[in-house]
Amino acid sequence: MRRRIPIIATAVLAMGLAAAPQAQANTGYENQMSPEACEKSQATSLFKYAIYYNSNYGGAYRNIGYSVWDFADERIGGAPQGGTQPLRFCHGGNGNGQGIKNNAASVKNKHTTYYAVTYFNSGYKGSADWSSPRSQTNLSVTKNENASFAWQTL
Repeated sequence: MRRRIPIIATAVLAMGLAAAPQAQANTGYENQMSPEACEKSQATSLFKYAIYYNSNYGGAYRNIGYSVWDFADERIGGAPQGGTQPLRFCHGGNGNGQGIKNNAASVKNKHTTYYAVTYFNSGYKGSADWSSPRSQTNLSVTKNENASFAWQTL
């Protein structure tokens, strides 16, 4: 006996409305709303990249888990939506509540495999500071001129 897929399920799949697998989670949502970003310390967060307001890993910071196309507009649920949705520093200290774009001075990369690349321009473009796996770096090229971040391999 052949098993039949219900008509509604077939229609949903045909329209591409089925839920995305967990591996394809909405990264904008995760970077904005996950407890890993603002409720956990950099030491305990599962997010592997932390960006700091001050040099030498001082002041406010935010944990980030996924590449960010534009720090000034990290969309929840994709585009388009009204207004911008900036990522902000959320752990107390100097710079708390400030937008990350063009305000960061240092980063930590806890990843064991990937380089954390902080870019001058949005869209992973322009000059960049590369942080090797398991390192911390004062930004030099992009200090207070940072617009996006991506994980990279060599």
